[in-house]
Amino acid sequence: MDDAQAQHDAEKKSDTDKADAKADVEKAVEPKSDDKKVDDAKSDDKKSDDKKANDEKAGETKSEDKKSDDAKSDDKKANDKKTVEKAIETKSDDKKAVEAKSDDKKSDDKKSADKKSQRSLNDGLKTTRSQGFLAQIGKIFKGQMKSNVVDELEEILFTADIGVQTSELLLERVTEHLRDKSDGKEAMALLKDEVHKILSRCEKKLEIGGEKPHVILTIGVNGAGKTTTLGKLAAQLTAEGKKVLLIAGDTFRAAAVEQLDEWATRCGCGIYKNKQGADPSGTIFDGIKYATENGYDIALADTAGRLHNKKDLVEELKKIYRVSGKAMEGAPHQVILVLDATNGQNALIQARDFGEAIPFTGIILTKLDGTAKGGVILGICEEFKKPIHYIGIGEMIDDLRAFQADEFVEALFNDENVSSHS
Repeated sequence: MDDAQAQHDAEKKSDTDKADAKADVEKAVEPKSDDKKVDDAKSDDKKSDDKKANDEKAGETKSEDKKSDDAKSDDKKANDKKTVEKAIETKSDDKKAVEAKSDDKKSDDKKSADKKSQRSLNDGLKTTRSQGFLAQIGKIFKGQMKSNVVDELEEILFTADIGVQTSELLLERVTEHLRDKSDGKEAMALLKDEVHKILSRCEKKLEIGGEKPHVILTIGVNGAGKTTTLGKLAAQLTAEGKKVLLIAGDTFRAAAVEQLDEWATRCGCGIYKNKQGADPSGTIFDGIKYATENGYDIALADTAGRLHNKKDLVEELKKIYRVSGKAMEGAPHQVILVLDATNGQNALIQARDFGEAIPFTGIILTKLDGTAKGGVILGICEEFKKPIHYIGIGEMIDDLRAFQADEFVEALFNDENVSSHS
């Protein structure tokens, strides 16, 4: 019985050691999928060190349950220092393999990059132009205007997706001139001018500061297109000669990591990822550190989609924001809110709620193609007065377009003579 008990105790201890070692490996930097064997070897080499680190961490956990999220990040950094250092070393050792893979796909990547979208902005805004609020306004401005044109205009504006605030503004600015205008073309030209004034204030190119890395955090609800947009942005910045690292901070949706990994392969940029289910704050913290230590120009961090009205998820987002600043002073340097144009006025609500959680610095409006609700861009500009850096009008890489007010307004108001501007 004594021998059997001793054997049982030994097996139990072995299982505990394995479990503890596995936990630390999951917190370490994960190499690319092609380097899985290296990652497994690293796990075996570190078992004894990881056991000690895990025991120390386990002893601290119970006493520090009430610590702030910021403190947890500091604890993680201290307790896992040895593990992270080894992981970074491994990642660094695997860098040549990653670069070799990138070189092998260079010709394919070039073909993808050279495959330009044939979609013009005029095409991308066709549905909004033909079915949105401007189409309705065009009908009441057609030919000789009726005496009740102001009432009809008011009804159209307040039922559109541009928001109450913007509707009131446009109505105020246009109405005072309408009574003196009998020609519908003149009235539409006046409206066009007012729309241009609103949109021109939100035109601002995405500027990359001198920090290395320049950290950009993307946020938004589920389905807004964050991951795809981030991949397209990474491809464009890489083509401009920037050394870009994608950080797979959406650790809950397995497809998000795979999707981002595919984008990294396509555009030849780096990627930092962790195990599915890993702490997103820790992943982004370590990703920023890795970008800093390996000379990346830009770090683009993805986050899990979350409903703007779910308190626990919003609190997690706040934690990610704070932890980024602990990884690098001043980070994130930009927070970009990705909004889906098909949501119409709901996009305005999302922007308000996210803005209350963390200070976003700019906006990307996706899925403008195929929706009649593209007029929401007016409400976004007027209410938040934040830069709209890009708009999405299709699936191709270059269908993520830098927002230009002149071009957008021409495409929105004209039917035929816009191709030269696109």
